[in-house]
Amino acid sequence: MSKLTVITDRALERALELAHTAGDGLKSAGGSLRNADWIKTGAAIGAVKTGGKAATKFVRRNPAVAVAAAAVGVGLLGYALYRKQQKKKAATGHVVNGQAQRISARDRRNDTVVDEHSDIGSDA
Repeated sequence: MSKLTVITDRALERALELAHTAGDGLKSAGGSLRNADWIKTGAAIGAVKTGGKAATKFVRRNPAVAVAAAAVGVGLLGYALYRKQQKKKAATGHVVNGQAQRISARDRRNDTVVDEHSDIGSDA
């Protein structure tokens, strides 16, 4: 056997031993929610750290894609705010429904009232 195989076997045995110890610890604690919450929190923190590292590497390698994604994100955020504002205005009744009707023009010459006692436009 090579030294690498021996080290790998030792590491595997140690990892299994630690996993069994952790499992026994959870069993002895009665499976309390507090321990489960700490495990979930630790897993979440680890995922965030790993994701952050991956995102940083991606941005360093592809800055143009990162800028484009940021621009799209800002645009979507702006559109969401616009839609929210429109819904708020519609709820309070400050927005016209948007339904237009065509109104035919009327002939105002027939509706004109002539005041015979008016001085406007007279030569007097």
